[in-house]
Amino acid sequence: MGVLSSHGVSSPDVSLAQAFIVARGTSCAPELLPPLQEQLTRALEMARAAWPGVELAGTRFVGHLARLLPSQAPSEDVEKLHVPDVYLARAAADQLPSALTAFEASFLPEVNAAVARLKLPPTGLDEVRQLLRQRMLVGSQDAPARLAAYPGTGPLSGWVRAAALWLALDWQRQRGGQPQADDGDLSLLVAPGDDPELIYLKNTYRAEFAASFSEALGTLEPRQRNFLRLKFLDALSIDQLGALYGVHRSTAARWVVAAQESLLQETRRLLTERLRLTGSQLDSVLRLISSQLDVNLSRLLRSKAD
Repeated sequence: MGVLSSHGVSSPDVSLAQAFIVARGTSCAPELLPPLQEQLTRALEMARAAWPGVELAGTRFVGHLARLLPSQAPSEDVEKLHVPDVYLARAAADQLPSALTAFEASFLPEVNAAVARLKLPPTGLDEVRQLLRQRMLVGSQDAPARLAAYPGTGPLSGWVRAAALWLALDWQRQRGGQPQADDGDLSLLVAPGDDPELIYLKNTYRAEFAASFSEALGTLEPRQRNFLRLKFLDALSIDQLGALYGVHRSTAARWVVAAQESLLQETRRLLTERLRLTGSQLDSVLRLISSQLDVNLSRLLRSKAD
């Protein structure tokens, strides 16, 4: 359908294309808007055909598609995504009742399939199902519904199964009486090529490193801890984080970097209080923690998951 211009001449509707371009934070030559509009219209029609009755606004949907694409990817790469699944995930994350109903009917049974081999008791299966529903569909002030971060690069069913399995394993681990020492040691192990000073620091002050790092993590704001959890524990990319919070990837990147810097600065302060180290030794410790940040955080955040 066309739109009347100020001169009374009908011009093509390019609202989807414009919403897509704005969400990507780029520009587009006017003559390229109509073909982009056609591409996005096809994607929207395909998604709505797959989920009849789920009416997500077209501009909302294409803006979400735009944020899922890597920054340098061409718009044609939208067709590489599992478009109908992205549509339902976005609509369910937005709490559209029809989308919530469709998601629960189509994907929550994946929980049973994912955790069958773990032989959880009925109470465990129920708890995992509730946890999955809470994290996928509801979220919290500091952690938006995880469905908003579904990247669309694989089927949503597989993504849900993976999340259910992770939750089930975590449930099983917490109730199995397994020691948590491995989650708090920060992987401060001697590696080939370490200089003598680092070897000494690792073996002598392992407990102090772990305690300081853990305490520093606890001083972060809940929102900052969630950024780090999503990045290092859930392995979301910067583009996926931006899509989850509805912001440009550069903003998401700044948030993660700021959280990391706050964590390392507080760790340094606490270590300074606990240990009598020279400036060069303390710098070596911080370089060590920084270099292993992904492993350290993933273990520590898993042990402190809330």
